[in-house]
Amino acid sequence: MKRTNANLIAASLGCVLLFGQTQSGGGTIPAVQLPLISSQNDLTPRGLYISKSADAMRVKVLDAKTGSAVSPTQQFTKDDKITVIIESNFESYAYIVNVEIIKSSEKRFMLYPNPRVTNNRLKPGAPLELSVALDEKPALEVLQVIVSHDPIDYLTASLNASCSDAENRCLLDSQVAKRVAEIVGDKASSPPAGATGIFARKADQKSNQSGLKSRDIILAPGKDKDGDEKQTYVAIPIKSGGDARLNAKEVVVFEMRLKHV
Repeated sequence: MKRTNANLIAASLGCVLLFGQTQSGGGTIPAVQLPLISSQNDLTPRGLYISKSADAMRVKVLDAKTGSAVSPTQQFTKDDKITVIIESNFESYAYIVNVEIIKSSEKRFMLYPNPRVTNNRLKPGAPLELSVALDEKPALEVLQVIVSHDPIDYLTASLNASCSDAENRCLLDSQVAKRVAEIVGDKASSPPAGATGIFARKADQKSNQSGLKSRDIILAPGKDKDGDEKQTYVAIPIKSGGDARLNAKEVVVFEMRLKHV
């Protein structure tokens, strides 16, 4: 991700999802019928996303040149341009923060919303799309995604602070960056060093002073067909007596780690 002349462009795009149905025609009813498996009984992240039995999202990384899905665990080069897409089955507000680590210093930049796209409302059927260009410097790119039931005022206010129109991102000040670190549980739930892919994150509620509670989530690739295995589904799990919906003052947090060489 560019350090000096970043070319990070975020935009909300609408789309229409078409779901096909098949119906059996007339004729003799078979003597033996197999039981139908309802998606309501599928408690995997993919099943929860499709059935809408729980608040869930589908995340995919596309090759911007071909439009085809690619694995987030693959190695990218400076010639690659990728597009991150987040589709949700519930309404919420989305924030994407880039963690930039140079030697011993660490900075956080808000990529979405940004100076060009200030509306970060995430709705079913209207996926979030973020285009990312990589530069010549090899790095592990860290994108922290925070999905909140309500707008997060101090993150929204960052759009009026240290923003770069050329880079289309906003530098978070030290206090806001600290709050974000608490939300994503930097110390409590960090992935292994050098790991790539998409990972669940969760704050340590005892030390979290952000005022937000992070929900437990389950996360898994799709089925091994039609490129679906290159997509990742994120969902609030259904637990006995629990609510699988994102409520007020709650967030879902996950992290994308993309390696470019």
